[in-house]
Amino acid sequence: MVAVIEGLLSKEQVQTIAKRLFGAQFVDGTLSGGPLGEAIKKNTQVSPQSPEYRELSQLVLGIMRQNDQVAIAALPKRILSPIFASYVEGNRYGEHVDAALMGPYPGMRTDLSITIFLNDPGAYDGGELVLKTAFGEQIYKRAAGDAVLYPTHYVHRVNPITRGRRLAIVTWIESMVRDPARREVIEDLAEAMDKLVRDGADGEIIRRVEKARLNLLRMWADT
Repeated sequence: MVAVIEGLLSKEQVQTIAKRLFGAQFVDGTLSGGPLGEAIKKNTQVSPQSPEYRELSQLVLGIMRQNDQVAIAALPKRILSPIFASYVEGNRYGEHVDAALMGPYPGMRTDLSITIFLNDPGAYDGGELVLKTAFGEQIYKRAAGDAVLYPTHYVHRVNPITRGRRLAIVTWIESMVRDPARREVIEDLAEAMDKLVRDGADGEIIRRVEKARLNLLRMWADT
């Protein structure tokens, strides 16, 4: 299941990040592209050794950990330090599947990927995030601050840039519930309960829905 999170980053946060990226050191992005990196990936990303990286990484991770939509849709156990990526004219990332394990040995299991857009669609042509799903290709080019959260097992690509510059943040989440179908059930129950509360539904009905959600989470969660 794909979730679009509007305004994950506020306008002020986007501006802060963009300003810090202006002076950051960018390095060859193919280094993080796996065995096919050079063949399918052409972009740059902020070096983890640059002075700006630690500050920006902590800022983004803090925002993600406090976001209710991320919590409901992903049930995060761990979130990997993000990549700050830049795509200019001629850059692209061909069809690929992200690694199942990332980070220092033995690695963190990657259940969900998230792309956070850092500039508005009018700033560049091309650069769409394209996900290949059971329902066909889904194409995303969102406003600055918006995010797309999707299962990491999806084949996906970033279309070639034909004008301007695309800035984005990418990172990965290990969920407490690794099975996407089970995560969707828990998310549906959470959203149903929220609507019942907002609509002033009977308290007993709300308690029953919440009981079901919590008991499923107790059965399925791996903490």
